[in-house]
Amino acid sequence: MRTLTYSLLALSVVSLSSLNAQTLVASNTGDTTTVSIPATTPSVKPWHETTLDPDQLISAQVKSGVLVIDGLVAKVQLNYKINNAGYLYFFVPGFGTAIVSRVPMNNALKVKNAFNGDKLAFAIGGHSFELTSATALLGGELNKKGNGEKEDAYVWLDPRAYALDSFPMMGFGTTTQYPYTWPLSAPEPKDTYAHFVTPPPVPRSMLPRTKDTLTSATASVGR
Repeated sequence: MRTLTYSLLALSVVSLSSLNAQTLVASNTGDTTTVSIPATTPSVKPWHETTLDPDQLISAQVKSGVLVIDGLVAKVQLNYKINNAGYLYFFVPGFGTAIVSRVPMNNALKVKNAFNGDKLAFAIGGHSFELTSATALLGGELNKKGNGEKEDAYVWLDPRAYALDSFPMMGFGTTTQYPYTWPLSAPEPKDTYAHFVTPPPVPRSMLPRTKDTLTSATASVGR
């Protein structure tokens, strides 16, 4: 567990050093594509100003999800039911926010087979991202296709949104305008066998904000 904490700190250092990165790389396809990052953020209309087929929206279920950035575990116990979101957001301190969509966006990279069953994987700006779930993502119960097959994704980097928090975050919503939306995660389901062996606690920096933690924090302030 101490190793994971050190890894997360190392990730923050690497992210800060990459703030001025000038290339976008999509490496999980086996081929490398280099694209210059524009000096200013491109003008992209918020999702509510566009009209798309409902099948192009993202409906997914993330269960006991794990977010890995550059091979280092950044977040665990991610639990979301995502209904008709336009985008997924992945924030890295000092680097920016990667925005994932099922449809093309201005200046976005097309990542072949980014969605693959229970995994979403892509690379951008010299950093690799991998989200895994205990269940299929796009093939989950909330998706009409329900097949869990491979599907391409489009990824765009917003380098302006680099100071939203001190630790990596995952979110989803319907806009391409920062600070974006970061919904609370559902609590991690209790382990039936936890009473047999008590594992060491997970560092708070690796846990998502949940309804439980928000309630606890509010109660503490009221005391």
